[in-house]
Amino acid sequence: MNILYPIFVKLTGKKCIVIGGGRVATQKVKKLLKARGFVTVISPKVTEILKEYASRNAIQVIRRQYRAGDLEKAFLVISATDSKKINETIAEEAREKKILCNIVDDPSLCDFYAPSICERDDLKIAISTNGKSPAVAKKIKEELSQLYGPQIGSLLKGLGSLRKKLARKVLESRRRSEILSRIVQSHTLYTMSNRRGEELTKLRKEIKRWS
Repeated sequence: MNILYPIFVKLTGKKCIVIGGGRVATQKVKKLLKARGFVTVISPKVTEILKEYASRNAIQVIRRQYRAGDLEKAFLVISATDSKKINETIAEEAREKKILCNIVDDPSLCDFYAPSICERDDLKIAISTNGKSPAVAKKIKEELSQLYGPQIGSLLKGLGSLRKKLARKVLESRRRSEILSRIVQSHTLYTMSNRRGEELTKLRKEIKRWS
């Protein structure tokens, strides 16, 4: 069994190639663009959304089938084609060039899996089932989305700002950690996410007091 090492990767300005131009490929492109990757799509046919992205130069589209050598200088490649032969060829080229590779729906050819993400601004919780059950990952994502509401995003911004200010005001790192830990632990994340106005107000006041 593969043991996965979870990481969050910086894609800003990095060359990301998506092979395929259908619905699944479009979803992959959206996520890569959100991470500010430099995206190239290779496919004879593409969705209207991908055409629109290309029309405003958000992505590059090459309207043909994948060819050997297309992965040159790429940081990662995602293949969303229906051809097992093409997918295997892409995975082989990626291995030769040491490029991170994800073949949709074929874990055996993947270097990495795209996890299901529960996202609230700066909060990102990645869920993986090691490729065993995307349905379970989706279910857990839905539950986490209910547990951690939109409010936590603004609270994280406040805590991030406070952390920078404490770095200037409180020289001892252990003391800074104690202050931040006490603030967070005195108001559970569950409470913060469930529209308990009085608790949110208390937390914001406490952040402001230390700021």
